[in-house]
Amino acid sequence: MERFNHILKGNGSLEAPLARQRYFLTTADTADLNYSIPPWHGWGMGRPTKLYKCQDLLKKAEEKYGKEGFLDKLLQKEQREKKRQLNYEKKEKEQQARESKKQKLVSACPEWGRQQLTDSASVGALAQKCSMEQLQQVLVLAAEKSPPVIAALNAVKEEGLLTKKNFKELHPKLAKYFASDINADEALKRSAEKHAQAEACKARQTELNSGIGGEWELSVTSTHPKVKGLKGELKIDDVSMLDDYHDYIDFGDGIYFGGLDGFKGKSCVEDKYMQFVTKWKFCGRRVTGLLRVTVGEDGNGKQFVEGSFKAGAQERNWPVTLQFTGNRKGELDDDEDDDDSEGDEDDHEGLCAFLTDLEEAG
Repeated sequence: MERFNHILKGNGSLEAPLARQRYFLTTADTADLNYSIPPWHGWGMGRPTKLYKCQDLLKKAEEKYGKEGFLDKLLQKEQREKKRQLNYEKKEKEQQARESKKQKLVSACPEWGRQQLTDSASVGALAQKCSMEQLQQVLVLAAEKSPPVIAALNAVKEEGLLTKKNFKELHPKLAKYFASDINADEALKRSAEKHAQAEACKARQTELNSGIGGEWELSVTSTHPKVKGLKGELKIDDVSMLDDYHDYIDFGDGIYFGGLDGFKGKSCVEDKYMQFVTKWKFCGRRVTGLLRVTVGEDGNGKQFVEGSFKAGAQERNWPVTLQFTGNRKGELDDDEDDDDSEGDEDDHEGLCAFLTDLEEAG
C-alpha cells in the first residue's frame, strides 16, 4: 500500500478524469465539489479542465465507500496492477525467447530459402530446390496460418493427382503456371512488367518527394465556410534536415501554423504521403500537429503538392484538419497563364493599329 500513500494523504490537485479514476468516483459524485481552472487556460483553448483538491476527493471517496471500504478498493487495485505487470513481463520474456529461437533457426536456412515469393517464377524456383519434406512443411504451415487453404487443398487434392492433360481441362487458369508453353511465358512476362511498373512508380514518387525543398503557395480546398479559400505557405529548405524554426507551414491566421519538427514514426520520402510532426506555441502552451503531404506532377511535368494539415489547436467551430493543394512560389496556374497571354495579344494588336493610323496620317 506504500505506492498509494499519496492518495491517502490528499495533497495537491488533480484533473477531473484522473481524479475520478484515482478515487473511484463518478461524474455525479464530483458534481457538488469545488473546483478551479488551470492558470494557463486562455482564449481559443476550448472547454477548461476542472481541477479538484485531493483532500475533497479523499473525503468524498471515504463518504461513499467508508474508510475501510476505500482502503480495500485500493488494495484490490494494487493486486490487479501487480498481476497485470507480471503477465506483461511474462509475455515479453516468452516473445523474446521465440524471436531469439526464430533468428537462430532462420540464420541456418539457405539464402534461396529466405527470398520472398513474388510471382509464379519464384514459386517454381523454390519448388525445384526444396525437398518433398520441405514442400510438405510449406503446405502445412500455409494451412495453419490460413484455414481456407485447407478447404482449397481438399478441393483440388484428387484433381491435382490427375494427368497433366486432365488437370489443364479442369483448371486452365492454374495449369498455365505449370506449363512450358507460350501462355505460361506470357503470364510470367505480364507479371514481371506489372512489378517493374510498380517499382518505377515508387521510385518516381520518391524522387518527387525528395525534391519538395523550396517555397510553396497553398490554397485550402476544404469546403468549410470558416476556411474556404484560405491561402497559405509551405517552406522546406532540406527535407532530410528539418528545423522547426526555418521549415514551417502557415495559413496566415495565427492558428493554422506549425514548425516542421521531423518525420513521424517510420514515415519517409518513399511513402506516397509523407507525414511530418509539427510543433508551435499557442496561447502559451506547446502544441503538436500533423502534416501529410505528397508531391505530384501533371501531364506537362509541372509539379504540385497536396495533402492535409492538423495544427493541433483551432478556434471553436473551426475545422480540425485543412485539405490543401499548392504550386511552387512564383508559378502561375495554367488558367492564369492563358489569361495573361490573351492580354498580351490584345495589347499587341492595339499597338499595331495605332502605328498604322499614325503612318497614314503622316
